[in-house]
Amino acid sequence: MNMALTPQTFSQAATSEENVTTTRILDAAGLRALGPEWEELTEHALEENAYYCRHYSEALLNHIEERPLKAITIWRDAKLIALLPFVSNRRHWAGLKSLNQAWTTDYTTTSIPLIDKRWAEEAVSALLNTMAAGETGSSLWLLPNINLEGVVNRKLKAEMSDRGLPSKVYDPFDRAILTSRGSFEDHMKEHVSKKRRKDLRRNRKRLDALGEVTWTAHESGPELDDAIDHFLRIEASGWKGKRGTALDCSDRTRAFAKEAFGDCGATNATRADVLRLDGKPVAINLTMIAGDTGFTIKCAYDDAYRGQSVGLLLEEEMIRSVLEDDWIGRLDSSAVSGHLITSFWNDRIEVGDILIDAKPNAGSLRFRLFSSLEKLRRSARGVAKDIFNRLRD
Repeated sequence: MNMALTPQTFSQAATSEENVTTTRILDAAGLRALGPEWEELTEHALEENAYYCRHYSEALLNHIEERPLKAITIWRDAKLIALLPFVSNRRHWAGLKSLNQAWTTDYTTTSIPLIDKRWAEEAVSALLNTMAAGETGSSLWLLPNINLEGVVNRKLKAEMSDRGLPSKVYDPFDRAILTSRGSFEDHMKEHVSKKRRKDLRRNRKRLDALGEVTWTAHESGPELDDAIDHFLRIEASGWKGKRGTALDCSDRTRAFAKEAFGDCGATNATRADVLRLDGKPVAINLTMIAGDTGFTIKCAYDDAYRGQSVGLLLEEEMIRSVLEDDWIGRLDSSAVSGHLITSFWNDRIEVGDILIDAKPNAGSLRFRLFSSLEKLRRSARGVAKDIFNRLRD
């Protein structure tokens, strides 16, 4: 191991001379320099998180992230058994107290730490030890968009309960999940309303009347890269392009998209589902894959075919594919609360932001103070957002 890449290294526990658990806090350069142990951790993750895989993380670091990034890494001898990238924010509470926040960006929908399921308890214990240590800059942590019912959070909660560490959940909501079970026909009858099914059939007939409709999926090679190019064009032609938030609106976001979603040589890193009319893509869905979970991070459809609901027709094809082709165990919609997709998919998970004080014996008064500040901050942010939206509209 190259110790020059580890600004802080300290032992957490030693069960024998051969099984020593250590922590290393890396900067962005140290994170990039990790070897195949990163991929091994991703492969054995207790709960998948495609946003913390090497390929996607490096694309963010290369083109999007401008803040100083650090990462807690937990090691069992030479094996990486936990990874939590984070940024320190001194202005989160107007400078009153520094806060560490698990790494998220505008293109990240969860901050679940990568925990090796083979040594989960050991990894979680060492992770919380490090979150409390002075080397991280603060013992107050915010973990955005965590699966509150997921196995990682359950293990974190159990360990925090044993240590008497306080935590609070903010802004919980239900996120749609598509689990591969049952037949497509049964799924549509049980989870999609009769009216919606009728609308889908009618819109498919209207689209068929315009030409040949085909659906394809691409996971590698020039076909995937071509689908990414079409996605960028379609997204930029719609409302995101008009607002300047489409990925094709700037050089850096365009470069990010091509690196993050294009063919990287890795097996099944990205999947592009494409609905075409006479060979022309009219709707595209991009899915990032980690283990047996796909994260449907981006979708776009051609506004010229809004009347035929091509986005929903593509969604119907994706549901059929998950249930009939057995290419993934489940899809995480990566969607916000109230998204239309919720009425199409067959499962839900509760997602929320978690504030944690990892410092033992810090006192309940301290945590109540900062949890109240966080509630106030979110309330003020909500008011500002409502005002902005009204002015924009």
